[in-house]
Amino acid sequence: MTDLSDFLTHTWKTLARVIAETGVNADLFKAPETVPKTVKRRVSAELKRFGVLLRRLIFLMTFRVELAPVTPRPGSNHFEKAEGETQSKYTFSLVPTQADETPDFLRGPVTVPEREPSLAASLIARWQAMLDTLKHANRRAKCLARTIQRRKANGEPKPYIVLVPGTHAMHRAVAFVSGGLTVQLIEALRDWPVPNTG
Repeated sequence: MTDLSDFLTHTWKTLARVIAETGVNADLFKAPETVPKTVKRRVSAELKRFGVLLRRLIFLMTFRVELAPVTPRPGSNHFEKAEGETQSKYTFSLVPTQADETPDFLRGPVTVPEREPSLAASLIARWQAMLDTLKHANRRAKCLARTIQRRKANGEPKPYIVLVPGTHAMHRAVAFVSGGLTVQLIEALRDWPVPNTG
């Protein structure tokens, strides 16, 4: 793979496969109400690791997006009231709430609680969000490219890319993608302008 587009395509396919397999192997596509705690812990750790790689893929894709020059945005004052606005939209209560009966969790357990399965809703939502990000990767890259363009124009320091921990324990295809993304991002960020400190 000599061309960056080949690497991006390979990376997208690899991540799509491993993220989909992670959810399918845990039966998340069946939308269960609960999953065993060990399964939730393992799948959460895998999705977290793949999430780092997915963010790096989107970040690397931004360098292939062509954008028009950045235009300055008009500033706004959050505290300035608009015309016709008489009252603040937010309230901050200064009166303390009245004390109720002591909550159950402060009384201590009466018996040792049994190990119950964990709710699966948050895990399913996270998995589906990652699949959705893969599906709309080009659109996400374009949005991120605008943010990066503004940061460069504002003279912000470039992002620091570190090695992904635990790469040696990953599947060979995922480890290849992880190392490749790190190298490609470091190379792509070489022309980031140095901020003027003086």
